[in-house]
Amino acid sequence: MSLKSLPAALKTAALSLGLLLQAPAHAGLISGSWDPLFGSALPGLNWSAYAELSVPDACTNTSGPQTVASGVCAGSKVLAVFLQLYDTGFGALDWSNPASYASSPPGSATFAICDSSVSGNSAYTSRCNSNFGNYFGLSALRIDGGSVVGLQASVGATFAAVNPGGGPDSWPSTALRNNFTLDFGLDGPSLFCVTCPDGPVKSSSDGLRQFFVTYTSNDTSTPKFTDSTGKALGVVLDDKGQVLGRATSINAQFVPEPGGLALVLAALGAAALARRRRGLPATAAHRHAP
Repeated sequence: MSLKSLPAALKTAALSLGLLLQAPAHAGLISGSWDPLFGSALPGLNWSAYAELSVPDACTNTSGPQTVASGVCAGSKVLAVFLQLYDTGFGALDWSNPASYASSPPGSATFAICDSSVSGNSAYTSRCNSNFGNYFGLSALRIDGGSVVGLQASVGATFAAVNPGGGPDSWPSTALRNNFTLDFGLDGPSLFCVTCPDGPVKSSSDGLRQFFVTYTSNDTSTPKFTDSTGKALGVVLDDKGQVLGRATSINAQFVPEPGGLALVLAALGAAALARRRRGLPATAAHRHAP
């Protein structure tokens, strides 16, 4: 995909409300989290992904889609990608806790691949075991409001949902012993079932939740944006890559972007006006029939 074909930059303003504190500028780590359902092709299968990137700070001070082949974003690199396939009801892993990364049969299987550049880094050897190599083809980033909010990258690995001990069972059972591949687009990732009938079958993006945190250190010790208590604030996005606001985790309540907040208030006002025109009280929508 050429840079000209990349989606236009989202228009956002700096958050007010006194919630954000910006740290001094230097190169740092970016983390991304995703937690969707696979879709109708494999009912009951969930997947969760987590990625870490190294991005020059000058890159995060730009806006919109940025190539990493040259310019201020040159030198950006995907450091690691972690994938979990799990049955509904098992629950997604807490990626902030490396001790939870191991597979938990038969309901969950976890995969880890890391770039060869971090093979000597203890923060990655403890999570990736011996899975180091040149797996990632990063070509572009998307920047919004001082944060990375999207990456375009290929992932040169196949994830097999089988019992690694050679048994007949699949991990997890809803994956049906299939093989999967993962790719990232600027608006969100896609998981493909490459051995499904009529495959490769792309996962559904419905309900996809995305969460990016930008740090000004090479680990997670110094977030670029924090709330009033010092907790790291990341960007929350929907399944189309639209920025919704900032939050402290992928499932936490987010603070809407100013433009998004205005749309919410306008929608609420329109609904209230419609109810008044019908002669109904403002709370009628919340009442139950006898």
